[in-house]
Amino acid sequence: MLSDLVRNSILLFGLIFVYGALNFKPNETKRIKIIVAGLMIGFFTIMIMMYPWRFETGTSATIFYDTRSVILSVAAAFFNPLATLIAMIASVTYRIIIGGDGAIAGVLSIITASGIGLLWRVLRKKYMKKNVFFEFIILGFIVHVVVVLCQLALPWEKAMIVIPAIILPYLTLYPLVGAILAIALKNQIDRLEANDKIRQSELLLKASIESPSNLIMCSLDKNYNHLTFNEMHIHFMKHEFGANVSLQTNFLESLNDDTLSKNFKSKFDLVLQNHRITMVYECHKIEGIKYVEVSINPILDEQDKVIGLTLFGQDISEKRRREEEILHISYHDFLTNLYNRRYFSESIENLKNMDLPLTFVIADINGLKLTNDAFGHYFGDELIILVSKTLQKNFRKEDIVCRSGGDEFIIAMKNSSKQDALKIIEKIKNTLGATVFHGINISVSFGVATMTELDKDVETMKLAEVEMYRNKLFESTSDRSETIKAILSTLYVKNPREESHSRRVSEICMLMGEHLKMSRDDIKQLKVIGNLHDIGKIAIDESVLNKPGKLTPEEWTLIRRHPEIGYRILAASTDYAEMAEDILCHHERWDGFGYPKGLKGEEIPLRARIIALADAFDAMTEARTYRSPLSQNEAIEEIRKNAGTQFDPILSIEFIHMITSNFENR
Repeated sequence: MLSDLVRNSILLFGLIFVYGALNFKPNETKRIKIIVAGLMIGFFTIMIMMYPWRFETGTSATIFYDTRSVILSVAAAFFNPLATLIAMIASVTYRIIIGGDGAIAGVLSIITASGIGLLWRVLRKKYMKKNVFFEFIILGFIVHVVVVLCQLALPWEKAMIVIPAIILPYLTLYPLVGAILAIALKNQIDRLEANDKIRQSELLLKASIESPSNLIMCSLDKNYNHLTFNEMHIHFMKHEFGANVSLQTNFLESLNDDTLSKNFKSKFDLVLQNHRITMVYECHKIEGIKYVEVSINPILDEQDKVIGLTLFGQDISEKRRREEEILHISYHDFLTNLYNRRYFSESIENLKNMDLPLTFVIADINGLKLTNDAFGHYFGDELIILVSKTLQKNFRKEDIVCRSGGDEFIIAMKNSSKQDALKIIEKIKNTLGATVFHGINISVSFGVATMTELDKDVETMKLAEVEMYRNKLFESTSDRSETIKAILSTLYVKNPREESHSRRVSEICMLMGEHLKMSRDDIKQLKVIGNLHDIGKIAIDESVLNKPGKLTPEEWTLIRRHPEIGYRILAASTDYAEMAEDILCHHERWDGFGYPKGLKGEEIPLRARIIALADAFDAMTEARTYRSPLSQNEAIEEIRKNAGTQFDPILSIEFIHMITSNFENR
């Protein structure tokens, strides 16, 4: 009987070896593998049943007992329920085929052992502790108490003989065998899961290494031999050093450059002493990669002992380019690309205590605001760029040329005297004087001062600034007057009709002044104002000024800006400043509905009221592409109608008298 039991147990544990060889996972989800697992358990259960433990009852019948309850209960606790069901059906079928007095008890034993195992599978996930041996001792005991009770299905006389005979091994040996079987299965499960984790870790490591397209990665042992690396590392070593990388190739020997090899070795040795290093390597041969940030770190074992190192390299060319771009922007003027005030201030801190004598030059463009008002800021920017290029071209390479403000520049000249600076300034003035910008002569005022003592930079720059403003006072006045004349000439080139209109308005204004018996100086001023009244149209686009048809509301909005623009242009010049207000108000109405300020009545300057009449009369009597001219009488009638609303009522009467006296009926 003992030999039968031993043989039965050997078959029981044979399942573990086959299961281990096939690498089946208990929680397999693929249907075909679940079926194969169920058939495998069923096969071993049948094999166990074929070599049972025979129990002679003392009668003509023999009762067969085996460890089927052990294998089925333990397998049910671990394997997919479908696999357990297949094994149970196979075992029940075989037991029915065998037949005999114990058939019913045997079938009940198979069903109850499998059922309790399946229930245990559910319960152990929620409630059972991690002590597998103790857990399955309890399972084995419960299962075999039930199996022993199943023997009551035998004929009563036989049951009373069998149960006392099997109760001790069933409730002691069988739970122990079941626990050992469970531990063996658990160990096999742990092995499979560990292998899975290793494979997943390897895949994850490979994916981590290969995924970043710009990450160079390798690991080296303590002898600098390659342990792992990615494709980017192979590419980098091949194209930068001409090296073919493989496992166990030596990193330093691959470099083919003794100086570089020594440099890397010194860093590797430091890392092998448990230090961490980050550096930037400048590439020379790889297209598209200029800078690589290299991070070298030690590899530590469980005892924190250094066993190798990792090297990670990342292409930072674009990052460096952006940083250089940001640095360039922070130290350069965006319009001229000259150095800015920040760079100048920081540089002076380094220069002021050395390189003496240090000469400062301050330059200021004359009439920039006038240019902006007349031609727009785009042309003003063009003027600034033109001047900046001239400065940069004429000053020395070692001089610091900086744009310090809107129209102002400052230059620091190392080891230079004031005389050296004045020679360069003279060349610049000659160059700019010979340059015509949109019909305007370019003028720049300069101030120069030289620092010969330490820490006198602020005082010296103030002296240069004072000189510049003194020069500007004399230079800019005449320049502005010339600029206004140039603006007027440019307007007439843009719109020839405007020249004849301005000349006629000027003539009518002069006649009106004479009619009103104004002084000779006032008449002269009135004539000039009449000629300049539309100078603000220089800032209006030619397509609007020369449009053959009627203007759109948007175009009218542009046209209505010209009094303000004309005012800003003339206000910039001392010679014309007094007339600027008249230009601003020449489109105001007597009733207050004019523009740009909405003045009414005598709030409007006298000369502006005269210009309004002259301008309107000439506009009505001259042909337009979209209408025929009015006759002189028709124009006079329009002025009479609008006297007191659009025009000064008293001046309107005098204007009509002047026109009828001085002009033939047209």
